[in-house]
Formats: sequence, structure tokens, C-alpha cells
Amino acid sequence: MSTTEKGLLELLGPLTEWLLASSFEGTVRCEAIVEDLGRHYGHRVEATFLADAALLTVGDRTLSFTREPGVPPLHQVTRVKQLLLRIGDGLPPAEAAERLAAIRALPPRWSRPWQVLGLVAFTVGFGVSVQATWQQVGVSALTGLLIGLLVVAGGGHRRLVLIEPFVASLLVSVVVLGLDRHGLITGGPIQLIIPALFYFIPGDAISAAALELAANRMTAGAARLVYSTVVLLVLAFGALMATVVLRLPRSALFDVTVPGTLGPVAVWGGWVLFALGVMLTFSMALRDFPWALGLILLTAAVTEAGTRVLGDPAGTFLGAFVMMTVALRLGRRPGRPPAYVLYLGAFYVLTPGSHGLRGLESWIGGHPVQGVTGVADMVSLLVAIAVGMLVGAAAAGRFIRTG
Repeated sequence: MSTTEKGLLELLGPLTEWLLASSFEGTVRCEAIVEDLGRHYGHRVEATFLADAALLTVGDRTLSFTREPGVPPLHQVTRVKQLLLRIGDGLPPAEAAERLAAIRALPPRWSRPWQVLGLVAFTVGFGVSVQATWQQVGVSALTGLLIGLLVVAGGGHRRLVLIEPFVASLLVSVVVLGLDRHGLITGGPIQLIIPALFYFIPGDAISAAALELAANRMTAGAARLVYSTVVLLVLAFGALMATVVLRLPRSALFDVTVPGTLGPVAVWGGWVLFALGVMLTFSMALRDFPWALGLILLTAAVTEAGTRVLGDPAGTFLGAFVMMTVALRLGRRPGRPPAYVLYLGAFYVLTPGSHGLRGLESWIGGHPVQGVTGVADMVSLLVAIAVGMLVGAAAAGRFIRTG
């Protein structure tokens, strides 16, 4: 291997590893980023990404990587985009590799107390969209605080991270079912359980699975779909175990809608609070927040209007199309946040995972018709999101990428 190829590998190897660990937006663009950089430096590079593995070939040397995909710290995503722009302006591979290493070593943008507060805001903001009542605000604040403490405490411990979805579901379900048993809440407990578990619901993985299957990336898409189904089942099992702990019948898990009493201003204020939660939870840079907030509100407005006129699937399709088109067009501009930073929060607005979990918990509670309906809604919405993102990416002239 020549010296130049060795230097290029020292850049592309860590970059491939980083992209793999943050590839829930899809694998196609991860491959394109690495191969484009190889061509930029005058070398033929081959990159193959799967859901949790990647192969990188430079010259006569091939490296393999395995990582668990997840949501990367968003301030790192912004820095990587800036680095890629600098590389396009002529930055040497050795210096680019040093800067990438410095980016990957960056600590979280927000301290642990802010992260806990972020998960509270994340939970309350989404909760208001599920049930616009003061009851939802109070319960979501309590359960969001519990989840925030659990997530932040387990952040550096792999064993805790692996069991967090089950522990979170068990903890939240025990709290909400306990309140219901003492007559402190009205309506079905499922709508009060879901917001606190929204952080763990793999809506991004579910939709990325549908997107990759639609793009004929069968291995990656199937792997993500299986993973997402397992996570939803684990979350539902946590709720089931809560009924065992409290010695309640499974029928205590039921989903009954409570009419909203807060009004539309509070609902839109909830989305602003949710956006703040995304910023604090996922380590977004403060300067990127106004752009992300704007896309969250735009996506929510388009989806709401489309749903009222055309129904859920069509409204979700329109929301996904607008979200992807705007994010990609803004994200390609040098002074704007990357597309992934822009659309992550908006993506949560569309995510179908909450429908799937509500359906599974209703099924566990002995309501199979309602449960099947919830799961069917999830399937139709994830297809709508995948197709909307594909059409939006085609309209913007670019497929999905991190930077």
C-alpha cells in the first residue's frame, strides 16, 4: 500500500466507523460519502454498508467494522459537514483525519442536568400532541423525569443501556397504572404511558427499514425491521410485567381517548417544547435550533392539514415529502445545518412507532381488534413515510445522507 493510500485509509476508516454508528438515516448515502471522498483524493474506494456492519477497501487493503447504529450527537454531525466542506476546498487527508478524531472526541454539547431536562421537555412536548390535557402534562413531566434520570445514569454503562427499554417500560407502566388504580387519572393509561417511552420507540429504524426496502437494500432493511419489532415487543412486555407487579388484570391496559382541553396554542407550544427537548437530548448546537424548530413546525402543520383533508396515510406522506425536500435543500448550503440535524426532530413528528406500541399494548390488554388496528396503522404510516422521503429526496436531487 502506498503512503498516499495509507493516509487516505487513516481518514476513511474512522469516518466509515462513525457513519456506521449513525446510519439510521440509511446506508446508501453513507457509501456515497466515503466513495466520493476517495475520488476527491484521486483513488478508487469501495464501501459497503449494512445495518450494523461495513466493509471499506482502499487499494489492496480491506477493513471491516461492526457497530450498533444509533442517533449520533448532532453537534458532531454539524462539525463533520463542515469538515467535508473543508476537504472539498483542498484539506490534506492527514489534517482531515486529525480533525475528524477531534470531532469524535467532543463531549456532549449539554451537561447531564440539561439532558435530563431535555427528556422531560421531549416527553411533555410529545405528550400534549397525544392528549392535550393538564393530566397529560403532569404525568408526562413525572414519567419524563424518571426516564431522563434512567437514561443519563445509564449513558456510560453498556449493561444498563441494553436493558433500558424494558426497565423504562416497566417503571413508567407501574407509575401510570398505579395512578389509575387509585383513581387519579381519567381515560386509558396507554395514552399516558406512550409519551415517556417515545425516546425508546424505534420510529427512525422502522421508517429507515421501509425506506431501504423500497430502495432495494433488502439486507439492511430487513435487519432494521426485525430489530424494530423486537424493541416494540420488549417495550410492550415491560407494560405486561407492570400488571404482574401490581397484581392487576391485563385489561388494565386499555386505550381510551380523552378530549383535549388545552386548545391549539398549547398543542403548538408543545411542539416548541418538544424541539427544545430534541436539542438537549441529542446534543444539538444552539445555532442549529431555530432551523430544526422551523422544520418541526412546518412538518407538523403540513401533516395536520393533509390528515384533516386526505386522511392519515396521505397526510403523513405529504409531511415526509415536505420534510425531506426542505431538509435536503437547506442542508446542502454551506451556512446551514446538515440535513440529518434538520429532519431528526421532524422525523419524530411523523414516526409510526407509537401506533405500533399502542397497538401491541392494547392487544396485551385483551383488545385484539384495537391492537391489530394500531399495528396496521403503523404499517401504513411507515410506508407513507418511506415513499414520501424517497420522493422528496428525488425532488431535491439527492438521496439521504448525513452531511
